[in-house]
Amino acid sequence: MPNTSVVEALKAAGLYKETGRVEEQMLKTILPNGEVREHKMSEIDYLDLKIFADELDIALRLQNPLVQSLFAKNAAALAGLIRVINVESASGFKGSVGSGRQLDALLFRAEQFQDPDNAAQAARASWIRTIAAAAGQPQFIVNPGAEAVGSKVALAMADEEGIALLGFANPAAALCVDAMQITYLAQAYNIQNLDFELANTFIGDAIVELKQPLVIYPKESALVTVQYYRAGTDELRPIGLWVKMASALRALATS
Repeated sequence: MPNTSVVEALKAAGLYKETGRVEEQMLKTILPNGEVREHKMSEIDYLDLKIFADELDIALRLQNPLVQSLFAKNAAALAGLIRVINVESASGFKGSVGSGRQLDALLFRAEQFQDPDNAAQAARASWIRTIAAAAGQPQFIVNPGAEAVGSKVALAMADEEGIALLGFANPAAALCVDAMQITYLAQAYNIQNLDFELANTFIGDAIVELKQPLVIYPKESALVTVQYYRAGTDELRPIGLWVKMASALRALATS
């Protein structure tokens, strides 16, 4: 059985403690063209990472064990994302009791994302999406804006926020999508199959893990496009986490 606990994963990484501080470190990211980018990970209290792990495990308790295992597998990377964001916020991660510039995290929900099928600046109302034709409507995660449908731009992070995209689920009765592609910092990654019709057939849950998680750090951008191979009603939804300042998590309808 894979580990399904973020707490246990951070314990194994030596990052789950109640006292002391993690020293400042550098994090390296390799882009498709071989370019290496460096991100500073701030010094932070171990207790802040403990708060993060405790609260995330609670949030995941009702999730599918396969989803839980995705977060546990990437727990150290999620802690690194928090530390990179904390370079700008400088107030630590306080979770549900955070205020002001202190950080909190929220599992993805549809309302956080731009509706790629709306020419206005409109949030998604649902992950459910009507696909009019095969190969149509490929844009999936885009920046909030009033660009024309099909001409949306990459989702850009502010100075004090970041995203970790770990995989996708798709509970649709009749699946429409079979591949996806990430463009990160204007560089296109290789496509990845989303074989939902083959995934987890004996369990009954269509969940696909990304070959490599997409982490969008502060001041960075990424675009996710998908391949629809037939018309229908799709329910593709990303599995991941959005880290923000507490002051940006007070709007119930869109946070």
